Amino acid sequence: MGHEEVLEELDRRIKRLQAEVELAEERLRYLDEIGAPSRYRTLQRKDNSVYYLLLMAVWVLLGFLALMAISHRLPYGFSFPLLPYVLIVLLVIVLPLAYYYLSRREEPKTPMDELEERERLAKLALSLFYLPLREAIEKEDRRKIEELAEDLLNNPILAEAIERTNEGDPKAMAYGLYLYATYRPELEGEVREALRMVNNKPIRALLKELVEG
Repeated sequence: MGHEEVLEELDRRIKRLQAEVELAEERLRYLDEIGAPSRYRTLQRKDNSVYYLLLMAVWVLLGFLALMAISHRLPYGFSFPLLPYVLIVLLVIVLPLAYYYLSRREEPKTPMDELEERERLAKLALSLFYLPLREAIEKEDRRKIEELAEDLLNNPILAEAIERTNEGDPKAMAYGLYLYATYRPELEGEVREALRMVNNKPIRALLKELVEG
């Protein structure tokens, strides 16, 4: 298998990701034209439950302070347990804050958020991996291919983009590229083993080139 077939596989992946970017951009433009972003922001602002909880916490805290002030003016014989009331006050204050934090973390993504994320990941996979890999293969720059293998292992941004665009397992891909970049005849067995692990088609084509000629 020659470089032509490897480059064909790469071009298919590049075109697929470029189409993903273009589709996301087109849908984002459409959503912006119909005013979808402002409508979603309005819907998100309608959840005022956290403010009611905070108001209740303030009300309980003020009640506790008032009770403390009154207790100092009452006869010495009158007393009430402070600890349970303090615990209730703390609980009522902490709950709204915890609710607010968790609700912000679990806030569902809007269609715009999802499209922007897909566009971002596709662009990263293209710019950080596929385009440099294609150039390195054209120039037969095995040092650059080895650097790309290291990036797959050490760059979490690239690894996430590769995984979430369904391009393959970054670790298996890095292993395949490293074998190609450092290939020696005695590594043929490892290359054949890697072919059973790697499902990324361009890298599989590279490895087949080594063992099938």
